[in-house]
Amino acid sequence: MFACIACHGSENNPAVARSGPPWQGLFGSRRKVFVNGKPTEITADEAYLRESILEPSAKVAAGFEKGEYAMASYAGVLSDAQIESLILHIRSLR
Repeated sequence: MFACIACHGSENNPAVARSGPPWQGLFGSRRKVFVNGKPTEITADEAYLRESILEPSAKVAAGFEKGEYAMASYAGVLSDAQIESLILHIRSLR
């Protein structure tokens, strides 16, 4: 519906090039991100995922900080219920 899978694969498959990080194993993991160009480590929890959907440039996943394509904000595009559903889906991909 919103073509998320075009950039974010459900599986961590190195044979498939993606312009965004894969979702499998993402939820609850420790991740290196860049905040204002400075590296830091976060836990990929619900707050992080929500922020990444609504304000994708706030914390950019390591390995994607110099990407050719930047994720657009889905603020005003996705409803709260749709965001919750997406987070639950990502959470289920262990």
